[in-house]
Amino acid sequence: MQQDVVTRGKQFVKSVAVTLPAPKFYVDSYLHLSIARKIAQVSSVVAYCAKCMRKKGTALGHSYYHAEKVAIESAAIVLKEKGITRQSIQLAMRALIAGFLHDYYREKKDHPAKAAEYVQAHLSHFIPKNDIDAITFAILNHEAFKEYQIVDNSDIMLVSNALYDADKFRWGPDNFIYTIWDMIATMNISINDIIAHFPKGVAHINTIRHTFRTKTGMDYGPEFIDQGMLIAEKLLQFLLDQEELN
Repeated sequence: MQQDVVTRGKQFVKSVAVTLPAPKFYVDSYLHLSIARKIAQVSSVVAYCAKCMRKKGTALGHSYYHAEKVAIESAAIVLKEKGITRQSIQLAMRALIAGFLHDYYREKKDHPAKAAEYVQAHLSHFIPKNDIDAITFAILNHEAFKEYQIVDNSDIMLVSNALYDADKFRWGPDNFIYTIWDMIATMNISINDIIAHFPKGVAHINTIRHTFRTKTGMDYGPEFIDQGMLIAEKLLQFLLDQEELN
């Protein structure tokens, strides 16, 4: 019974999502996104990180798809903020690595610290210490509604803030198209539990619009959240309707 609701729910959400315009971030940042994807393709270290996350699979609703989106978009934010230079491409590579591995241990307590330890253990022989330090700093600072560290280094802060913003872009449509269903599958959550906690959870998500850290995030992030809220409203009504039918 629940699987039928999940299947119909996925289809319903996608039918709503396709009626929405593409967020302006994708239109305005097309060049930066393209360059970010190219860096990911040509960097053996980034490819290794992507492979590690792909092999790991889904953890508490955070799949390889989530990691890839965060990686590419955080790198694009870096390029958009900094301009396209040799230095910014290096910073974008840091963002790609952080993006692919930031939720590697999502199922564990204090997962940012565990992911940072994973980076140190697996990448220290491949990339310089200053890269490791910037990547782990970003990973440690990517959680919402927690105090985050600030250092007197604009490049380190840019990678960190870009990772945070790209991760929070996922709190828009992606949260309802993908994450919620992955959570149901991997955490054995019932539809009734989803309905019971839905209003509070959605209100919590809505507050993220005030926390974006880069100019790019502040400019484009709220649109992601707005679209997520629209989908959430329709999804809740769909789930309530299914509950009445059953």
